[in-house]
Amino acid sequence: MRLRRIISASLQVGSPPVIPSKFFFTSGALAHTPVLHKKGYGYKRTRLGEGDKENPLTKPSSIDKGALHVVSVPIGNLKDFSYRALEVLREVDYIVTTDRPATKSLLDLVNVPSQGRLIHYSVSNQSSTQERLVELLKGGRSMALVTTSGTPCVGDVGSDLVQAMQADGVRVTAVPGPSALLSALAVSGVTFTSHERPFDPNRKQGKMETIKALSSLRDGSFFFGNMLPESSTARLQIIRNTVATAQHPCVFYEIPRRILPVLQDIASLLPQRRVYITHELTKMNESLHSDTAERLTQFYLGQEASTLLKMGQLVIVIGGATPAEVEQWVTKEMDKRRRLRQGMGELMSPTVEEEKKTPIKKKSKLKLKRRRLFRKKREAMIKRLSWSRSGYV
Repeated sequence: MRLRRIISASLQVGSPPVIPSKFFFTSGALAHTPVLHKKGYGYKRTRLGEGDKENPLTKPSSIDKGALHVVSVPIGNLKDFSYRALEVLREVDYIVTTDRPATKSLLDLVNVPSQGRLIHYSVSNQSSTQERLVELLKGGRSMALVTTSGTPCVGDVGSDLVQAMQADGVRVTAVPGPSALLSALAVSGVTFTSHERPFDPNRKQGKMETIKALSSLRDGSFFFGNMLPESSTARLQIIRNTVATAQHPCVFYEIPRRILPVLQDIASLLPQRRVYITHELTKMNESLHSDTAERLTQFYLGQEASTLLKMGQLVIVIGGATPAEVEQWVTKEMDKRRRLRQGMGELMSPTVEEEKKTPIKKKSKLKLKRRRLFRKKREAMIKRLSWSRSGYV
């Protein structure tokens, strides 16, 4: 009754209702909060959990013992470190890395202790290191797998280690984070999904047409080929067989010293295809250049762009082909293969109709007779030689 009088008095004056704090019951697990309904004020019960008052960023979390944590590290900017990644790196017992000096420098920058915790893993010590790591994890230790930058096992060493751990029954968890592959795709803008396409209300699509549009490889998909081969012949073969007919973007990692020959190979086979090159993502000298491969080659040959190729990491994104380009390329390749299958005799010798049309001269007839006689003499000589070797003569 007293609460109603206070509310009615405040409404008559015209000021918003002021409810005394003693009418809020916050003791126990249930908290009563006044809520304004259509008919007046009522009470809504809200159940509070035990950990609701704790800050999730400062709340301690337990690291899984006996598990391998695949941790992503920044690709250039230290601010890209996630809270969970830093927490895992601080609390695990060991950190497996492919480059100990680089990882130690990275951990020192974020104040993560590394003394006695780094384990070197490479192709040379693969078998011996895997056995030791499995023993440590089964003994209750916790580990983190990192690389020099980005996400492990994506264009980097670590996939065989993860497979070995899973085969031995060790739990593998992911700590996601930065990736040069996904960042390059995001800034290039070459991937799209079906719901991003322009909708035509006047056009009625059938069921099969809709299914084809949704199942198309161009809907948000891409091809990642890590790094192209060092040999130009092998590189051209991959571009011809994989990239030329792909209707989705193709992504490759590259280093500065090889970017010019790679662009020249792309320009020789795909002169009209658009190419995106990202350089030093998330760093101070971050850049994105997009054009045809031939124009990009001319750009990087210039004096201003030559400084970009001295250091850093590059990601090449080759745009997908249109259906018309794919059809044209397939027709061209089929015609080329058909010509290669034809024998040299079909290419060099004239057809029967051409032989009938061309008159045979007397000299050509004499040449044919001489060739036949020479062939007969040669066959007879070969028979004599074979008989003499066998001892019949």
